[in-house]
Amino acid sequence: MTGCPNGCARPYLAEIGLVGKGPGRYNLYLGAAFDGSRLSKLYAEDVDHAAIVTRLDPLFGAYAAEREAGEHFGDFVIRAGVVAPTKNGRDFHANVGVRRAGRTAAE
Repeated sequence: MTGCPNGCARPYLAEIGLVGKGPGRYNLYLGAAFDGSRLSKLYAEDVDHAAIVTRLDPLFGAYAAEREAGEHFGDFVIRAGVVAPTKNGRDFHANVGVRRAGRTAAE
């Protein structure tokens, strides 16, 4: 978690990253590789504390129920179609937002 949008705390390398937008508001990033070889992807924009929990809780449930042996959370959210992988830096802003079950980032 950081308040710096420039990545000073390296939130874009976290399997779950939070970047402050303003007091009590965050961008939620998911899907970075555990070993640091893949950046995360914007999952939800400008969410408050309650929305962070609301967004993550079903993902944690799905991860507990559906993960493969030894699978890290960042790999799971990509395999499950929750976010698109960031294969290189040019893909960081491509295909952002909620993908699973036909939802959009605005939901």
